[in-house]
Amino acid sequence: MTDEQLLLEAYNAEKKGAASQHNKYTAQLISRYMPFIKAKASAFKNSHVEADDLISEGFLGLLGAIRSYDPKKGTFSAFASTCIANKMKTAVAKGSANPLPALSLDDSAIEEISDGNPGTEDLIILKEQNSEMMKQVEQLLSEREREVFYLYLSAYSYNQIAEKLGITAKAVDNAISRAKSKLRDYFKETEQ
Repeated sequence: MTDEQLLLEAYNAEKKGAASQHNKYTAQLISRYMPFIKAKASAFKNSHVEADDLISEGFLGLLGAIRSYDPKKGTFSAFASTCIANKMKTAVAKGSANPLPALSLDDSAIEEISDGNPGTEDLIILKEQNSEMMKQVEQLLSEREREVFYLYLSAYSYNQIAEKLGITAKAVDNAISRAKSKLRDYFKETEQ
């Protein structure tokens, strides 16, 4: 499936109330873009922001792209690439008085990640990675963090999540920050 097809399937699943299907399609997109996010973060190696923090920011940029993509305005890969890069640039700008470093990663690399038709072996690996990622989300995050995380992935704003769960927007922000930190720590450990 293309990125746009995955987004459409996730949207349709959400409309039908099929949260597990929605999460499955969203997890596939996340798996596709994590190598790009990591590569993009390494392009900022001379900044004063740690690579793990940049990866987290890139992850949030990707989630924002998933939530706000408009197919009338171009391909998802181009939009996601821009969102990811902008989140990282903002983090670097906030973390350093130095000018932003030049990016050494060609943005066309995103096309290789998202537009290829994976073979059967690649699909099996992708399915296993998605399954493992969703398993880790279930194990690592508290019930509240999972609720907030899934609503965030389902394109709800902080205020909408707060209203739906009967909590403050600050509590939503805190839950997302904790979830991001836990997932970042887990993925950092698995790469070592």
